[in-house]
Amino acid sequence: MLSTREIKLRIKGVTSIKQITRAMEMVAASRLKKVESRVLSSRTYTEKMHGVLSRLISCKPHEESHPWFTDKEHMADNVKIVLITGDKGLCGAYNNNIIKKTVEFIQQNASKKPKLILLGKKGNFYFSKGNYAHAKERYIPEPVEKFGYNKVQALAAQLFDGYEKGDFGELHVFFTKFHTVMQSFPTSIRLLPLQKDTFDLKGKLVGEYIIEPSVDQILNHLFPKYIETQLYQCILESLTSEFAARRVAMIAATENAGEMIEELVSSYNKARQEVITKELLEVVSGAEALVR
Repeated sequence: MLSTREIKLRIKGVTSIKQITRAMEMVAASRLKKVESRVLSSRTYTEKMHGVLSRLISCKPHEESHPWFTDKEHMADNVKIVLITGDKGLCGAYNNNIIKKTVEFIQQNASKKPKLILLGKKGNFYFSKGNYAHAKERYIPEPVEKFGYNKVQALAAQLFDGYEKGDFGELHVFFTKFHTVMQSFPTSIRLLPLQKDTFDLKGKLVGEYIIEPSVDQILNHLFPKYIETQLYQCILESLTSEFAARRVAMIAATENAGEMIEELVSSYNKARQEVITKELLEVVSGAEALVR
């Protein structure tokens, strides 16, 4: 059994850890509050753009002929993946879940030679070694939290250029979709070529509209913008999910530390009681010896 001194040292150490996890939980809650408002606002914008594209595409008689929808046969064996993970740990299974989903996709599509563009240190650390190091193509060292829309535009422009040149035939984004503070889901979407079933092509423009200069020219302008907003939305979803996961993990850690402190205090009281009882017995034994 541990001595009272050792137990007191453990109580002190766990108390310090509890203070740290509590502080980290407060920081995560503050950051979550800020980014959650951003992700909800961005969703509204993204959904509105999706609706506008759906209505425009429905006006086009041969939407399947558009290059953004066409699967290019000569590029079918090349897949590009943008993986979004966190830069830090202490956020539960957040990073492991999305990495696991990505690994499963790579295994299932090994014949398509998947190549990874990595956002986040945790994903880079995992895919820099082991059986899947060959899939890593590029790591973007910019922190995910500071990866603003202007940098998303630059990344999207590079991806557009590579797609049009035939460097790859599909572009997938793996991210964690935020639902609630307690729930987030590892998710993947295909951004290029666009999937017709993701658009409501049955919806028609209501009333008589004059579209200038033409539907094709407007779509050519909006499609790249749509990809940018989708990619940015994925980053915001992942960032919000990370802060939510970290907050939940730190709350659990703080509660566990509190329970451990209670157990240690109980053990300390028992050990202290045993010491006092032992000392009393020694005093009584000594007194009886003097009487004799």
